[in-house]
Amino acid sequence: MRGGETNIINKEKITMANIKQLQMWNSICADARISISKSLFGLRTTAVYNPTNSVIDAQTIEMSPADGEQLKRILTTEREKLAQAIGNFRPKPVANGNYMAEVCISRDRAFFAILLHQFARMSYEPVTDVITFEGDEARAVGQMF
Repeated sequence: MRGGETNIINKEKITMANIKQLQMWNSICADARISISKSLFGLRTTAVYNPTNSVIDAQTIEMSPADGEQLKRILTTEREKLAQAIGNFRPKPVANGNYMAEVCISRDRAFFAILLHQFARMSYEPVTDVITFEGDEARAVGQMF
Protein backbone atom coordinates (compact mmCIF):
# COMPACT_ATOMS: atom_id res chain seq x y z
CA MET A 1 0.00 0.00 0.00
CA ARG A 2 1.06 3.58 -0.63
CA GLY A 3 1.42 5.91 2.33
CA GLY A 4 -1.83 7.33 3.62
CA GLU A 5 -4.05 4.43 2.67
CA THR A 6 -5.77 3.10 5.74
CA ASN A 7 -8.43 0.63 4.70
CA ILE A 8 -9.12 -1.50 1.63
CA ILE A 9 -12.83 -1.56 0.79
CA ASN A 10 -12.69 -4.51 -1.60
CA LYS A 11 -10.25 -6.66 -3.56
CA GLU A 12 -9.88 -4.08 -6.31
CA LYS A 13 -8.09 -0.78 -5.80
CA ILE A 14 -10.68 1.45 -4.10
CA THR A 15 -9.08 2.49 -0.85
CA MET A 16 -10.05 4.79 1.95
CA ALA A 17 -7.31 7.39 2.14
CA ASN A 18 -5.86 9.64 4.79
CA ILE A 19 -7.13 13.00 3.54
CA LYS A 20 -3.89 14.72 4.60
CA GLN A 21 -1.90 12.45 2.27
CA LEU A 22 -3.81 13.44 -0.87
CA GLN A 23 -2.13 15.73 -3.38
CA MET A 24 -5.27 17.87 -3.31
CA TRP A 25 -4.99 18.42 0.48
CA ASN A 26 -3.83 22.05 0.13
CA SER A 27 -6.75 22.85 -2.17
CA ILE A 28 -9.20 21.28 0.28
CA CYS A 29 -7.70 23.31 3.15
CA ALA A 30 -7.90 26.54 1.13
CA ASP A 31 -11.59 26.04 0.25
CA ALA A 32 -13.72 28.40 2.39
CA ARG A 33 -16.59 25.86 2.31
CA ILE A 34 -14.46 23.34 4.22
CA SER A 35 -13.51 23.35 7.91
CA ILE A 36 -10.56 21.31 9.12
CA SER A 37 -10.35 20.09 12.71
CA LYS A 38 -7.81 17.96 14.51
CA SER A 39 -8.49 15.64 17.39
CA LEU A 40 -6.84 12.84 19.32
CA PHE A 41 -3.71 14.86 20.07
CA GLY A 42 -3.50 15.97 16.44
CA LEU A 43 -3.37 12.42 15.11
CA ARG A 44 -6.79 12.53 13.47
CA THR A 45 -7.87 15.20 10.99
CA THR A 46 -11.49 15.72 9.97
CA ALA A 47 -12.72 17.81 7.07
CA VAL A 48 -16.31 19.07 7.17
CA TYR A 49 -18.39 20.59 4.39
CA ASN A 50 -19.75 23.69 6.16
CA PRO A 51 -23.07 24.31 4.32
CA THR A 52 -24.43 20.92 5.46
CA ASN A 53 -22.04 20.20 8.37
CA SER A 54 -21.22 16.85 6.75
CA VAL A 55 -17.92 15.00 7.25
CA ILE A 56 -15.84 14.52 4.11
CA ASP A 57 -14.36 11.10 3.37
CA ALA A 58 -11.41 10.53 1.04
CA GLN A 59 -10.62 7.60 -1.21
CA THR A 60 -8.37 6.74 -4.11
CA ILE A 61 -9.40 4.65 -7.09
CA GLU A 62 -7.00 3.18 -9.62
CA MET A 63 -8.47 2.51 -13.06
CA SER A 64 -7.66 1.36 -16.57
CA PRO A 65 -6.50 3.70 -19.35
CA ALA A 66 -9.92 3.50 -21.04
CA ASP A 67 -11.82 4.38 -17.85
CA GLY A 68 -9.31 7.12 -16.99
CA GLU A 69 -9.69 8.75 -20.40
CA GLN A 70 -13.48 8.59 -20.18
CA LEU A 71 -13.44 10.09 -16.68
CA LYS A 72 -11.16 12.89 -17.91
CA ARG A 73 -13.65 13.66 -20.73
CA ILE A 74 -16.52 13.72 -18.22
CA LEU A 75 -14.66 16.07 -15.88
CA THR A 76 -14.01 18.55 -18.70
CA THR A 77 -17.62 18.49 -19.93
CA GLU A 78 -19.74 21.63 -19.59
CA ARG A 79 -21.67 21.55 -16.32
CA GLU A 80 -25.03 21.73 -18.12
CA LYS A 81 -24.24 18.48 -19.96
CA LEU A 82 -22.67 16.66 -17.00
CA ALA A 83 -25.47 14.19 -16.24
CA GLN A 84 -25.70 13.24 -19.92
CA ALA A 85 -21.90 12.77 -20.15
CA ILE A 86 -21.87 10.52 -17.06
CA GLY A 87 -24.74 8.30 -18.22
CA ASN A 88 -24.13 4.84 -16.76
CA PHE A 89 -20.35 5.20 -16.54
CA ARG A 90 -18.78 3.66 -13.45
CA PRO A 91 -14.97 3.35 -13.44
CA LYS A 92 -13.92 -0.20 -12.66
CA PRO A 93 -11.19 -0.37 -10.03
CA VAL A 94 -8.05 -2.24 -11.06
CA ALA A 95 -4.78 -3.04 -9.34
CA ASN A 96 -1.86 -0.93 -10.56
CA GLY A 97 -4.08 1.21 -12.77
CA ASN A 98 -2.73 3.68 -15.30
CA TYR A 99 -5.03 6.36 -13.84
CA MET A 100 -5.82 7.17 -10.23
CA ALA A 101 -8.56 9.45 -8.93
CA GLU A 102 -8.31 11.15 -5.56
CA VAL A 103 -11.89 11.66 -4.41
CA CYS A 104 -13.29 13.63 -1.47
CA ILE A 105 -17.03 13.30 -0.92
CA SER A 106 -19.21 14.50 1.91
CA ARG A 107 -21.27 11.83 3.63
CA ASP A 108 -24.49 13.55 2.58
CA ARG A 109 -23.16 13.63 -1.02
CA ALA A 110 -23.63 17.43 -1.27
CA PHE A 111 -19.90 18.07 -1.89
CA PHE A 112 -17.54 16.25 -4.23
CA ALA A 113 -13.92 17.02 -5.15
CA ILE A 114 -11.68 15.06 -7.52
CA LEU A 115 -8.12 15.18 -8.78
CA LEU A 116 -7.30 12.79 -11.63
CA HIS A 117 -3.75 11.47 -12.07
CA GLN A 118 -2.04 9.39 -14.75
CA PHE A 119 0.97 7.18 -14.13
CA ALA A 120 4.00 8.69 -15.88
CA ARG A 121 7.71 8.83 -15.09
CA MET A 122 7.34 6.27 -12.29
CA SER A 123 4.69 8.21 -10.33
CA TYR A 124 1.13 9.50 -10.58
CA GLU A 125 1.07 12.99 -12.13
CA PRO A 126 -2.07 15.19 -12.07
CA VAL A 127 -3.86 15.49 -15.42
CA THR A 128 -6.65 17.75 -14.12
CA ASP A 129 -6.88 20.53 -11.61
CA VAL A 130 -8.87 19.89 -8.44
CA ILE A 131 -12.49 20.01 -9.59
CA THR A 132 -15.31 20.54 -7.09
CA PHE A 133 -19.04 20.03 -7.36
CA GLU A 134 -21.90 20.91 -5.02
CA GLY A 135 -25.55 19.96 -4.67
CA ASP A 136 -27.14 18.01 -7.51
CA GLU A 137 -23.93 18.10 -9.56
CA ALA A 138 -22.02 16.56 -6.64
CA ARG A 139 -24.63 13.81 -6.29
CA ALA A 140 -24.51 13.10 -10.04
CA VAL A 141 -20.71 12.86 -10.16
CA GLY A 142 -20.59 10.98 -6.85
CA GLN A 143 -22.79 8.22 -8.27
CA MET A 144 -19.80 7.09 -10.33
CA PHE A 145 -18.01 6.17 -7.10
